[in-house]
Amino acid sequence: MQGKIKTATCLFLGTVTLGLFAQPEFARPKEARSGRQKFTATRATSVAAKPAPQLEVGKVILVLQTRDNLVTVRSTGGEELRYSVATLQGIALADGLLPVDLKNRFPELHDVVTGIAWAGM
Repeated sequence: MQGKIKTATCLFLGTVTLGLFAQPEFARPKEARSGRQKFTATRATSVAAKPAPQLEVGKVILVLQTRDNLVTVRSTGGEELRYSVATLQGIALADGLLPVDLKNRFPELHDVVTGIAWAGM
C-alpha cells in the first residue's frame, strides 16, 4: 500500500516539476514559418473610436441625448450659450458652437434644444 502511495506521489511531483520547467518554453512567442504571416493577439485601438477631449468652456447646463447624438449646452458666464455635438459613441462632431452655428450645421438639433420641436411649430 505504501509503495503505491509513494509511486503516485513521485509521479505527481515529477509531472508538476516538468510542467514548471516547460512553461517558459510554451509562453515565449513562436517564430513565424517562412511564407506565412505571424499573428499576435493585441488590443485594437482606433483613433476614431476614442472620445475626443472636450474643451472646458463654462458650466454644463444640459446634456440632451437624441436618438443619434448627444448635445451639451454650456454657459460661458454671460447670457451666451455654447453647444457641443457628439455621437452616442462619444465622437465629437462640433464643439463650442454659437446658437447660429448650431442652427446652420445641425438644424434638427437646434429645434430640439431650443424647444421649437416640442412646441409643435
